[in-house]
Amino acid sequence: MKMYFRNDFERDFLKVYEQIVKDSGKEALFMSPRELVSKAVHSPAPKFYITYEMARRNVRALLRGLHTDCNNKLKMQMYADIARLTIDYQRRHKRYADDFNGALMAVLSEYPAPRFYISERSAYNMLCALRRQRQRKNRNKIFNNLQDEKQV
Repeated sequence: MKMYFRNDFERDFLKVYEQIVKDSGKEALFMSPRELVSKAVHSPAPKFYITYEMARRNVRALLRGLHTDCNNKLKMQMYADIARLTIDYQRRHKRYADDFNGALMAVLSEYPAPRFYISERSAYNMLCALRRQRQRKNRNKIFNNLQDEKQV
């Protein structure tokens, strides 16, 4: 599956992870990176990282008891959470009582997700890759600054 919101997802996950480390203070020194990643994965995410079309197709299928596009347990949980929030939104906002699409759009654009829908293992691997990427960027920046100083 192509992840259209990959950069947003990675940026937001890293921000949550770093906040957890910061909030843990000195305790973070005695926690394994996997423990910290686990806390981040189970923390609320700023949004659902899915297109409206994908959500509409799979949530509708789920509500009708039909087969969805995915077999991933976490993605199914995400669709179930979106369905629950959409139905709740329709109940609380009378003008959306008969407008599933409008309620779904409101949920996707206004609501945070209850968690990051990624396995702890995948999140740990992603975090390691992001850190390597950041280190490479910093090394290149230092190297470029040294080159600029030599030219002056």
